[in-house]
Amino acid sequence: MTDKWSGMESQRRKGTFSPLLLILGAFAFMGIQAAHHKHEIQFTVVGTGNSLLDFTMVDFVDDIQVFFYDKQHSQLMAKEAWISQALGTKFIEKTQQKLIDHEKSFLWFLKKLRQNDTKSDKNVTLQLFIVCEPQKDKDIGNQIKIAVDGEDFCWLDEIGQWLFFMPEAESFKPTLMSTFWANQKASYMQEYCDGIMKTILQHSGRKNVPPDVTVLYHEAVDGTISLSCSATGFYPSSILLFWQKGSNIIAAGKESSSRTLPNADGTFYQRITIELPPGVTGTNHECVVDHIELGTQKVFPVPEKPLKKRTWTVTLSILGIVILVLSCAVAFIQGKKTNTGYSIHEYATMEDIQMDIQEH
Repeated sequence: MTDKWSGMESQRRKGTFSPLLLILGAFAFMGIQAAHHKHEIQFTVVGTGNSLLDFTMVDFVDDIQVFFYDKQHSQLMAKEAWISQALGTKFIEKTQQKLIDHEKSFLWFLKKLRQNDTKSDKNVTLQLFIVCEPQKDKDIGNQIKIAVDGEDFCWLDEIGQWLFFMPEAESFKPTLMSTFWANQKASYMQEYCDGIMKTILQHSGRKNVPPDVTVLYHEAVDGTISLSCSATGFYPSSILLFWQKGSNIIAAGKESSSRTLPNADGTFYQRITIELPPGVTGTNHECVVDHIELGTQKVFPVPEKPLKKRTWTVTLSILGIVILVLSCAVAFIQGKKTNTGYSIHEYATMEDIQMDIQEH
């Protein structure tokens, strides 16, 4: 879901895959670790083996939309004026020209994809998703995925190897795994993913905010236990939540997680819940949260199981409160009777009260 490309016309003439995937990844994600910030790009192409009908690109840094481009206007649009000022006119013009050149690259991809297809005039939808996330150890992690007509085509896995899911993808393997492409990706990542991201973040005016974490324990009537861990109010959006027991990450149980969702104030929210079967307690379970503003991973234990109060204890407590209130009310009424001379059972009308006032 994030990255870019670089134009190499001479290589395309020799039959290589052109700049379409120069942008694909630099280093794989290593271990369980939340990123500082996230840079995402999505390319969407619609065309045949003979023509490119539509081509769009959207670009995000965290929750900030940076660029939008479509084939119809052939113009790279910065979503905010400050983005153009921060990156500079020359960069905008350079990137726009690359996008125009890359229309040819995507068309080359479609032709190669459909070279053995007798229905070359059939519309094909190609999507390229790229996500780059600078990690705490200064490396850059990437997720790269190519899809054709909504089906996985190929992607770069967590250890930096390409996985190919369609037979047609095998023909692109030599290009994707070549040293030339590896060097081009590294060069691109330094210029765009890391450098441009830093520029956007420096000028965005957004301040990092740590998450406010809440851990809840709930036991259902059937004995099923649900543990919920929610983090809210944090920025940037990259965060990692997971459950562990002791030093072991919990892989058992029924687990669910919300996506990272935006709050109204521009911060983010995420929740992870695990359901334990009857007989399994939540003892020693902990929610681990990793976010840039926490410095290191923070551990939030499950609160102690609340003690069940007996029904008769609750009943006696309520009865005692009722008796106390009634006693106070009776004492108040008797006091009024002594001071005014009215009987408890008599009604003091406004006329009676006025006569008392006149007499005194």
